[in-house]
Amino acid sequence: MRSRPFLAALLAGLASSCTTSRSAAPAAPGAERVTLVPGTAGKLRVSDGGSGEPAVVLVHGLGGDLEAWRFQLDHLRASHRAVAYDQRGHGASDRPRDGVYTVDALAQDLDLLVRVLGLRRFVLVGHSLAGTVLTAYAGAHPEAVAGLVYVDGIGDFAAIPRENLLAISAEETSPLFGAAQVTASFEEMLGPHARPATRQRVVGAAQRLDPAAFGQLRRSMFDFRGKERFEPYRGPATAIEVAEADRTVLASKVLGLPRTGVTGVSHWLMLDDPAAVNAALDAFLAGLPSAPAR
Repeated sequence: MRSRPFLAALLAGLASSCTTSRSAAPAAPGAERVTLVPGTAGKLRVSDGGSGEPAVVLVHGLGGDLEAWRFQLDHLRASHRAVAYDQRGHGASDRPRDGVYTVDALAQDLDLLVRVLGLRRFVLVGHSLAGTVLTAYAGAHPEAVAGLVYVDGIGDFAAIPRENLLAISAEETSPLFGAAQVTASFEEMLGPHARPATRQRVVGAAQRLDPAAFGQLRRSMFDFRGKERFEPYRGPATAIEVAEADRTVLASKVLGLPRTGVTGVSHWLMLDDPAAVNAALDAFLAGLPSAPAR
């Protein structure tokens, strides 16, 4: 295990690198700044903008990128600092040098990112697969999290028969399961309620995904035990979900969270009905307890 002095030096160096990249292009206070920030296994593309506490960090799902949150970023930045980023192997972020795609690796990337950005206490918002990333992070760092919002976020797959999950995983990690199969999977998941613009954005992002990430992250998600990992976190949490969805694996059911349902939308509800998702986010943020005095 690395020593604390080593980690402190690493974080200081990364923060310096991040500051240097920003200083090359000064921006007005609160304006969006898109940078590449060193992650644990490669650089991550980050959008940072707005001001006001608590900061909100938005984490996209499998196959997505930070633009999945464009409507929420533009809305939240009127009153909060809001950050979104491309996870490893997604969007404009690097594919990991070590080739590792697991929920815990994504949570470690998140941990380093918030440290580099100097965020001490913040709200996490996660879509789909990112529900497991939120749970992994909040369970390990409950003191840093002011609140959790699961947007059709995964709780875990413990209720699904193990043999079913193994069969799916074997197919999706096969060498025959390539980019075309990944794209077809997302087109199927979009379903009949996705808006045309949503479909275009989701499929476009999926085509930029490292194909190896799809099967590996799905397998890691299948193995994840959300209820156990969530236990150390005692702060506020809520779910915003497709009203008609099967809740078996969703955070509201698995973690026992209050739920706001959005009707007539696809799994990418934040793109299909941004006004409803933004209103639910506003209500959650307004109800948070005041930050403890420092």
